[in-house]
Amino acid sequence: MTRRSIILLAAAALALSILACSMPEPTSGPPPDTVTAYAPPTAPSGDGPTAVPTTESPTSPPAAPTEPPPSSWLPAGTFALYTSGSWASAQLYALTPGPTSVDLGLTVPFQTRISRVGRWIAYASGSPASVIARSLESGSTHTIPLTPGFTFYGSAFDRAESRLAFMELGGTDPGAYTWAIVVVNLADGTVTRFEDTFVFPAAKDAMLPSRPIGWSASGDELLLDTFLPDTEGNWGGVWAVALPPGTPSAAFDSLSRRELLSVGDYRSDPHLSPDATHLLYLHRAAGYTPAGYAPEGYDMAVNQLWQVDVASRVRALLVDASDGSALARDAAWSQKVPHTLFAQGNYAGAAFGSLTLKVRDDAGAISNVGPVPLPAGGGLNGIDWCLPDSALVTVVNAAYAAELHIVELGGGSALVASADSISVLGCIP
Repeated sequence: MTRRSIILLAAAALALSILACSMPEPTSGPPPDTVTAYAPPTAPSGDGPTAVPTTESPTSPPAAPTEPPPSSWLPAGTFALYTSGSWASAQLYALTPGPTSVDLGLTVPFQTRISRVGRWIAYASGSPASVIARSLESGSTHTIPLTPGFTFYGSAFDRAESRLAFMELGGTDPGAYTWAIVVVNLADGTVTRFEDTFVFPAAKDAMLPSRPIGWSASGDELLLDTFLPDTEGNWGGVWAVALPPGTPSAAFDSLSRRELLSVGDYRSDPHLSPDATHLLYLHRAAGYTPAGYAPEGYDMAVNQLWQVDVASRVRALLVDASDGSALARDAAWSQKVPHTLFAQGNYAGAAFGSLTLKVRDDAGAISNVGPVPLPAGGGLNGIDWCLPDSALVTVVNAAYAAELHIVELGGGSALVASADSISVLGCIP
């Protein structure tokens, strides 16, 4: 595990005695080079994960969303987009079968988001401070100025590619913050804003600042992952907030919301399924310590993979490593069927000595895919599953540089790209 990877991962257990929240996403530059003291894992609250059968109770399916047509500007066969370069400036590439990397001739900041079929991208700009939503087909651009003194903290497109939501955060006094969810209508660039305040220590019913994860399948709810600013506290709860199309600007507190996950329920960034009906997340069972695990000042290990149904809030335990092994801190959905991809292995101190990619199907059967191509002294940064027969794996090596590999399910692996920073923006259906 490299120092950079450790810093990026460090927030999981750092403030569980205060709150656990979602990692902030700065407008530029890597996260601050700071860590906080080790805190032993705490048992989940009474509202925490409870093992339930993996076959969920039947629920009424959500309304079918408007599915955008395929992008016309991307090279034929494009199945993923990724950026490669430095943290502040990276080149945008398409991956086509082969795999072949195609330079798309666009330089973007590292923290760039992409819409479902790759028609739009969004990123923060520092001169002046604003959020850019750019159509990659027409070239049209919406520039949304950030409120003076506020910082951009993450964004998400809806499935119909008609709206973009992002969070902005401001604060002048320690422990006092103003934050807002901003929604951009991509048809005309009009903006609605939903502002709230947060003062620490928080009132029982106070809503923490929240970064967008994505939109529900119907597009009527925005999913938000909360965090406690300036503490490195992560994962303070996941909420579904009512924001159907056409909602006018209002105080955030006036919006209806439902809690999907509570603080202590999860220890990773949740991933929304391709059909926007479930969230995938990782957790640590109370009292479980992986064999050979020796954290360097803080505890980041996880051993359980869960999902939660966005509509019903029914949770299912998908994977429970209880044999001394652990799970890596990322997982991925299949694009077509309700299967999941994860990595399981054994620690050798603070880092994994080895990791194996595995697939869990919807019946609960687990099969090995192949070894994660971990560089010596390196670590795993991300997993993406864009094609049925192969996975994309991002790792960092001992020199802190990133590598993107494609791993054939049941076969070998090949290096796709290497750079100071690499980010897979998403799969293209």
